Amino acid sequence: MSAPRPESPRAYRGRLLTPAAAPADGAGSPGAKVRYLDDALLVVGGDGRVVRVAPFAPGAFAGPVLDLRPAVLMPGFIDAHVHFPQTRIIGSASGPLLQWLERSVFPEEARFRDDGYAALVAGEFTGRLLASGTTTCVVFSSSDAAATDRLFRALQRAGLRGIAGLTLMDQRCPAELCVPRDEAIAAARDLAQRWHGEGSGLLEFAITPRFAPTCSRALMEAAARLAADHGLLVQTHVAETPAEGEAALREHPWARDYIDIYDRVGLLTGRAVLAHGIHLSPREWDRIAAAGAALVHCPDSNFFLGSGRMRLAEARARAVPVALGSDVGAGRSFDMRRSMSSAFDNALCLGDRVTPAELFVTATQGAADAIGLGRVIGGLDPGKEADFLAIRLPEYVHGEAETLQHLVFAPEAAAIQRVFVRGKLVYP
Repeated sequence: MSAPRPESPRAYRGRLLTPAAAPADGAGSPGAKVRYLDDALLVVGGDGRVVRVAPFAPGAFAGPVLDLRPAVLMPGFIDAHVHFPQTRIIGSASGPLLQWLERSVFPEEARFRDDGYAALVAGEFTGRLLASGTTTCVVFSSSDAAATDRLFRALQRAGLRGIAGLTLMDQRCPAELCVPRDEAIAAARDLAQRWHGEGSGLLEFAITPRFAPTCSRALMEAAARLAADHGLLVQTHVAETPAEGEAALREHPWARDYIDIYDRVGLLTGRAVLAHGIHLSPREWDRIAAAGAALVHCPDSNFFLGSGRMRLAEARARAVPVALGSDVGAGRSFDMRRSMSSAFDNALCLGDRVTPAELFVTATQGAADAIGLGRVIGGLDPGKEADFLAIRLPEYVHGEAETLQHLVFAPEAAAIQRVFVRGKLVYP
C-alpha cells in the first residue's frame, strides 16, 4: 500500500498582523514589535507549517488563493491559565479567593466525578475556546482522572493544541476532591503515558499541583520527580492573595516564603508556569528569574476576586517571561482580548502603561515563549506551525495602530471568522 500523498500548499489573502520575528543574532532594541501588512499572502504547506508571508502580488502563488479581506490574519491566542471544571461558574461572585473556592469552585468540581457531566462540559469548554480564537490552552482539570481523560479526548476531537493536567490535592480540601499522594501520582503517570505527545505533539500533559495549601510536601516532591523524569511542564498558583500566602506558610512552616515552598520541593524550574504572582517579595521575584520560571498574568480574575494588581514592571526588570491567562471561571470571559484589555487597566491602576502592541505580543509570541513553545508557535514566521485566525474588522479600520486598538479594546467590532491549528480549519 502506497503512503498517502502530502497535501498541497494552501494560500490565504488578507490584512496580516504578527509579532515581528526576533533577529537571528538576538540583537535589536527592547520592546514589543509587530509586523503589519495591509494586503498579505500567507502560504501554508501541506505539513501545516508557514511557508511564506509576503505582500500580496498577482500570480505570486500558483494555485487558488482564499481571499478573506478585510479580515486580519494573525496568530491564534494562547490562554496560558484556564480551569476546565469552572466553565459553568463564570460570574459566581461568592467572595474573595479562599471563600470563592469553598462556596463556588469545590462544589462544582465535585460534579466532575460524574463521567457524563465531565464529557458534556468538556465539549462546551473546547467550543468556547475555539469561538474565542484560542488555539493553545494550558488547562487545570479537576482531581478526577476520568474527567481529565475526558478533557484530553475533547481537546483532541476539537483539534486544539492543549497542555493539561490532573489537579493534585491531598489535604485541606473537600473529601470528594482529596486524592492521596500515591493514588494521585499513579493517575498522573498513567495520563501522561496515555496523552503526552498525542496528536503528533498537539497534546501535552502538565504536572498540576493546585497550590501549596492543598498539597502536602510529599505530594509536591513526588510530582516534581515525575515532572523531571518525563520533562513535563509544571503549572500551579502562587501569591494570588495575602490570605492564600499565609495559609501556604501555615501548612509549610519550613519555608521562608511562598516561592521557597515550590523551590525546596523541586517544582521551581525552567519548566514551571506560575499563575498570578501578585503578592511576591523582591527575593521571590529574583528567585523566579534565577530559576527561569514563567508567570501568567490573569488580570480579569484579579479584578473580579479583588485579589490585587500584579506588577508587570517586576517581571520586566528581571526578564521573567510573562503570558496572559483568562483564568476562567474567576475570569469572566474565554476571550483573550478581554484579558489584554484588563491587563491594560491593571497597568493603569499602578501608574504604568502598556501598549496594544505589547499586549498583543504577550497573548501570542510572549505566551508561546513562556510555555516553552516559542520556536513552534506564537507568530506567523516561515517554519512555524500555522496556528492562526482570520478576524474580520470593520472596513473603516486602517493601518497597524487602528488594527491593534480595535483588536485589544473593541472586540465586539472584531468577529472571529476562522480558526486554524497546524494549518487545519478547526472553527467554525
